[in-house]
Amino acid sequence: MTSGRPAPARDRTPRAGQAPWRALALTGGGLAALLAGALVVGGGEPAAPSGLAGAGPLVESGLPLVTLAGRIAAVGTVGTLLLAAVLLPGPAGLPAESRRALRAASAWALAWTAATALGALLTVSRLVGTAPTSLTWESLRIFAGDTGAGRAAVLGVALSGLVAVAARRCTGAPAAGLLLVVSLSALVVPVVLSGHSAAAEDHVLAVTTLGVHVVAATVWVGGLLALLVLGRRGTVSAGAADRYSRVALACFLATAVSGVLAAVLVLGGTGAVLAALGTGYGTLLLAKTAGLTVLGVLGLHHRRLTLPRLRAGDGRDFRRFAAGEVVLLLATVTLAVALAASPPPMAAHAAAGSTGQGPQATAADPMAGHDHGELSVGVLVDGTRFHVAGPVAAGARVTVHNAGEAEVTLTAADGSFDVVVPSGTLTTFLAPQEPGEHRFTSRHSAAFADVLVVE
Repeated sequence: MTSGRPAPARDRTPRAGQAPWRALALTGGGLAALLAGALVVGGGEPAAPSGLAGAGPLVESGLPLVTLAGRIAAVGTVGTLLLAAVLLPGPAGLPAESRRALRAASAWALAWTAATALGALLTVSRLVGTAPTSLTWESLRIFAGDTGAGRAAVLGVALSGLVAVAARRCTGAPAAGLLLVVSLSALVVPVVLSGHSAAAEDHVLAVTTLGVHVVAATVWVGGLLALLVLGRRGTVSAGAADRYSRVALACFLATAVSGVLAAVLVLGGTGAVLAALGTGYGTLLLAKTAGLTVLGVLGLHHRRLTLPRLRAGDGRDFRRFAAGEVVLLLATVTLAVALAASPPPMAAHAAAGSTGQGPQATAADPMAGHDHGELSVGVLVDGTRFHVAGPVAAGARVTVHNAGEAEVTLTAADGSFDVVVPSGTLTTFLAPQEPGEHRFTSRHSAAFADVLVVE
């Protein structure tokens, strides 16, 4: 027999631990989708052209995602260290919340270290055009020791790894502050050694400006993220939020001013910036600017409305607005990752017009698929000829990738360089100190001939 009583309704209320994980999953999926769309708009991370081996879809799609994961881990590391060293400590030293923040900083830094190492592996894999498991130790050694991107990765892994280990053993505010300085140094290293700013005409000013931009934005985003996640107790949150508000205002102004200056320096003037607005790169710039503007309005709202309520003991509005602000900040970070992976309009134009030999150089030149911003192949070798990316500075390191099946040499007619490049390898050599045109051939075939222009 069956009872006439209706079956009890099933409780569909999410369990206490489910909501945060669902929110994290939705946020992560949204950021990944935004990154994919932004890369398409900006023209970043192009697929390998026909005629040359590619690293495969896993590397092509995985590299920008790993880069984004590393950037978010860096944000988390800096933010939790800021919370532990600056926003929370009182006259008695590190409170329990600061020690908890340091443990979180260690976990974030470990993730940052892993993402940096994996990103370096995927970068050289994509550059050489082979799967990570097929890379030679020589190519890895050349990448790590002879390229700016490789040296930045090695230093980044070392510094973030140091933070991951030391944060768990930190017992005082001065030591926590020192770890914060180390983590900020790890942020600046890639800016100094690689990236669009490293190739700008005014190198020192461009590097300084972009370094300020990266540090200010990371402190801004990370501080709010750490405050929202770790500073949950009302009394702690009120005092920490007041301190963060002052830090955030300074970071907002520094991010805005340095961002404008960095765009002008990287693109080559205000006229170039205005001309770029009609391109995919310019669209990403405008999107970042719009996000920054909205964040400024939200920050003003915090200072005028939610902070007074938080001081009065009601933190609901603060947490609600802070959560939305963190999502928007992470979306802006995602756009920054896509922007860094996208070729500036002037650079893209130059790359399209400076390769090959005369009429053989077209928009479909294989060189285009091996231009990766801070790690670009100076000379690409395929099965038929050399492809020279463009002029190089006197004494600069020139990266060479042999994508063909035969061992080749780059032998200068004037004897200024003579390099052996085995099949499927990456290597570098020093450009001649003497400016001018340096013709070179390969000893394996007279058909391989080109000119390296030194400026």
